[in-house]
Amino acid sequence: MLVGADPARSQADHKRLIQWLALGCVALVLAAAAVGHLLTGRSMRPALQGLEQQEQFLAEAAHELRTPLATLRLVVENGSASPHRAPAALDEAVRLVDRLGRLVTGLLARARVEAGTQEVELTPLRLDQLVEQTIEELPDPSGVTITTEAVIVDGDPELLAQAVRNLVENALRHGGGTPVDVTVAATLVAVRDHGPGVPPEDRTRVFERRVTGAASTGTGTGLAIVRWVADLHGGTARLSEAPGGGTLAELLLPERKSG
Repeated sequence: MLVGADPARSQADHKRLIQWLALGCVALVLAAAAVGHLLTGRSMRPALQGLEQQEQFLAEAAHELRTPLATLRLVVENGSASPHRAPAALDEAVRLVDRLGRLVTGLLARARVEAGTQEVELTPLRLDQLVEQTIEELPDPSGVTITTEAVIVDGDPELLAQAVRNLVENALRHGGGTPVDVTVAATLVAVRDHGPGVPPEDRTRVFERRVTGAASTGTGTGLAIVRWVADLHGGTARLSEAPGGGTLAELLLPERKSG
């Protein structure tokens, strides 16, 4: 018995099989690459966000510590150059060291809150006294006029002190050497300078937290911390044009809950 078959047909089937296998392998490789890219991006995203937050924190820490460290250096140099000024310089150095300690405490508290390892503890405090003490600790508070009334709010004293300090220092720095007026009324801290003012298109941008150039420009970093502290307390921070010229910066906190 003789059996015959057409080899061309089997060869064509074999060729189609190889083509489908090749296409299947390519599809599997592409799918594996796509899934790997997706999983890698998801796994790396928290690490990249952590690095960005760390860089942001270092920029803000440099912004906060630059002025008191420079002032401390000047005080120590003046005290060492003039022996009769040494006692006064020593007292001033101790005051600056205490301020640096509070700044570092506030920076660490802010870093822990942002990392989610610490909850914000809001305690009743006298906002007017906190503002007065914060301004007294400035290197040169002579250009600041304070008008206050007794106000009690629920807040974190270290974080609120940083916010107030940044508002006042920003007004002193960018007010063109003009006097700075600070008012505490109800749950509002208003800081007004008599400088050239801030263009309307920049009044929102200066509250943005950005790493690049933040530590060197002096704008954006300090006010971004003010906005962050305000949001953390359920309040707001804003800039507006002051009546008669200048800039009015306001930190508004929510009213204290009774009981």
